[in-house]
Amino acid sequence: MSVTRAASGEPVNRQGYRWVVFATVVSGTFMVNVDSSIMNVTLPVLERNFHVGPEVLQWVISAYLLMITGILPVVGSLSDRQNRKTVFIIGVGIFTLGSILCAFSDSITQLILFRILQSVGGAVIMGNVMSIVSFIFPEGQRGRPLGIVGSVVAAGTIVGPSLGGILISIYSWRSVFWVNVPIGIVSIIVAAFVLSPIRSSKQLGKFDIPGASMFFVGIVSLMLCISEGTTWGWGSAQSLLLTVLSVLALAAFIWRELKTQNPVIDLSFFRSGAFTLGNLTGYLSYVMMMFPGIVLPLYMHDVLRIPTAHIGLLLTPQALSMIIFSPIGGWMADKFGVNLPAAVGLLLGTAGLSLMAALGIGASYWQIVFALTVFGLGMGLFTSPNNVSVLESVPVEKSGLTGSLMATVRNFGRVSGVAMTVLFLQMSGSTLSTMRGFSQASSFTFKLAAGIGMAGILLTMIRWTTRPRMRKTAKANL
Repeated sequence: MSVTRAASGEPVNRQGYRWVVFATVVSGTFMVNVDSSIMNVTLPVLERNFHVGPEVLQWVISAYLLMITGILPVVGSLSDRQNRKTVFIIGVGIFTLGSILCAFSDSITQLILFRILQSVGGAVIMGNVMSIVSFIFPEGQRGRPLGIVGSVVAAGTIVGPSLGGILISIYSWRSVFWVNVPIGIVSIIVAAFVLSPIRSSKQLGKFDIPGASMFFVGIVSLMLCISEGTTWGWGSAQSLLLTVLSVLALAAFIWRELKTQNPVIDLSFFRSGAFTLGNLTGYLSYVMMMFPGIVLPLYMHDVLRIPTAHIGLLLTPQALSMIIFSPIGGWMADKFGVNLPAAVGLLLGTAGLSLMAALGIGASYWQIVFALTVFGLGMGLFTSPNNVSVLESVPVEKSGLTGSLMATVRNFGRVSGVAMTVLFLQMSGSTLSTMRGFSQASSFTFKLAAGIGMAGILLTMIRWTTRPRMRKTAKANL
């Protein structure tokens, strides 16, 4: 692949140009993740402004998550057929427009609808960032930039709630959407001038609209069932109906993908051990990440009686540790291969969950900080090498779809993690309303979470023994 000229046509330093392009596209990732995490602090304000309850407010977040997950592989497959520069700019434009419309919303219905529009732009951005990185960085040099992407995701998660709190206290809830507008405009302008056309040299066939529709119905039904199952009841009519709908839609989708010449998702990817095991361990890692974020705030409040202001600060070591160690994990992947840092990362992540399981009714601040730091260190070391392993197991001309699938796995893992956390707390048999009872329930939950980590370690060790599939190369028109 040749990367020798900027959009202006003037020769540039190849390595320097790669990092300029990287900084341009990663700004979109930062914006999407800030917006995703910033919404949590707006819910109480929206409740007072629109006079609606939690059962309606949840859709401000849920509709965004469901839509973005349902269409990610679709937009990834479409972007593989188009100029990625154009697709990225369109994605940022849709996200920015959605943000403007959200800021002007006069009702909760309008806000939910415009959040769905915003999610379409977010999906396009997320589905293209890793693909562009795969095109501009050669094999053996992708670990570090992908590690930085992981740091940017974690940074957006940290910045979102605190930035939202500041903006709401000074201005209003509408300001959390306006903050996206200047970032989006700058990103569009810079991308227009800096990015060169990025198009696969291999011509792909006609897009499979029926297959994309089946996938959307199947994955959204499944995610909705998992996210609401604990509220509705797993044996309720709603849960059973969505389960049946999901199974039928996904079965029809798989049948069609095996028959059509131009599938939305090339199922032959799953013949690669690196691709299949990488996505499975990635899914388990995102499930693991949800346990501390849900259980520890409740544990610190209900068991240790820690003030709310301190709880937020005590949760930051995990994200800070991931910001620091994600690039290190990427560097290790480039230097030593993907399997060693991935295995070490999952081992440390599992150790962190085990430390959380050992927290009792008299745990100190330092014990919590240490456990979260170890957990964040492990997840940071694991994520970048695992992403490299998956991306480099498929042809580069399909990297848009691959990046989208990885983002889908991330969102699906998060939704599953929330459901599993609630389920495990209920399975503990302890009384959650008492200090000792919740302490025992949280310990039980973290032990089961550590068991998920052990399963991930086992899958990583199996991947270590598989022979990597050779990836086809493709030249980009840069």
